[in-house]
Amino acid sequence: MSARVGALARGLGPALFEELARASDWIADDLAARLGMVAWEREEQIGLAQRGLLALDAHRFPRSRRRPGQPVRVRELRAQPLAALELAWRALRRGRQVHVETEAEACPAVLRLFEGMQDRFESKLGEAVLHLSEPGVFDHPRSDWLRAGPWPGLERVALVQADADLELAAYLLARACLRRTGFDPRVIHRVLTVGPAGALERNLRRLWVGVKMGGVDDEQAFAGPVDERRAAAYLDAEARWRAHPGVRTVCPGARLLRPDPGVYLAPALFALEACAEAEASAASLAELPEMHGPMVVLIPVVGEGAQARAEGLLDALAPPGHGRVRFGGKVRGAQLSIDESQVHGALLVERLPPGLPEPRP
Repeated sequence: MSARVGALARGLGPALFEELARASDWIADDLAARLGMVAWEREEQIGLAQRGLLALDAHRFPRSRRRPGQPVRVRELRAQPLAALELAWRALRRGRQVHVETEAEACPAVLRLFEGMQDRFESKLGEAVLHLSEPGVFDHPRSDWLRAGPWPGLERVALVQADADLELAAYLLARACLRRTGFDPRVIHRVLTVGPAGALERNLRRLWVGVKMGGVDDEQAFAGPVDERRAAAYLDAEARWRAHPGVRTVCPGARLLRPDPGVYLAPALFALEACAEAEASAASLAELPEMHGPMVVLIPVVGEGAQARAEGLLDALAPPGHGRVRFGGKVRGAQLSIDESQVHGALLVERLPPGLPEPRP
């Protein structure tokens, strides 16, 4: 049966891709209404799901005729739309039974796409291998199956090394911190720099002041509106940061005044005093307020052994599970974990999303 499930999933792959393409318009409308996603990010989110399905279609999965794979549950998360689509289809391609469950207010696209596939599997195989439950229902008969993800995204921490391209770092930090108005699950709020942060601060300030926050139908907006609850949490956190000892406010955050009824936020940028001693800096970081929404704090690490001390602070700020983004060349002998990424190269202007100021000539 396992081989038949995998073969049927392979045969149905193009049909699922076509259904996703047909549904892209209403999915985009749902992402705008549900998460306040602007046009470029909606296109990116749907395109990511399409590329994932295409990659599965091209992948050669090993055939297992002896026993079926362990059945799994896949849960669609509200904050990470369409992430369950590729995971569930990958399990089916491996010949496994799959149950798809969704959070109560998650995008309904995955359930709707799989409803049509469910009948096709059962009619061809004579038994159900793809199971679905109503949104918000987690106590279904297959709730004891192995959970296969997606796992909730966690905040990431950035480290800007001495050899980093600071303009590239600034644009990518703006993208990571300000998309979805700072409420993306894998946001970057805290940025360590090896050496003084003045040059990076100037690059970020230009982007923070010039970024365009607009309506979800504004093709030139980088990020969209937020609800009152998130706005209140952001403004409260921003006030705490401005009042905290040792924090310098580079760009104050605020609620933007607009003629339309949406709630728009101006992003905040903060900088700490330079960290010259490991013990003092680690203790001071533990006392900092929480961060919410579109805000970033720069944490410069200076003096002798700055690179090693910055690595130690990175370990403290980003425990296992929290992603790390390093800007600059790979440090000799360093081994990157599965949660880490290294960014080193040139800024590609043609790949910048709308709503950010153009790079300086």
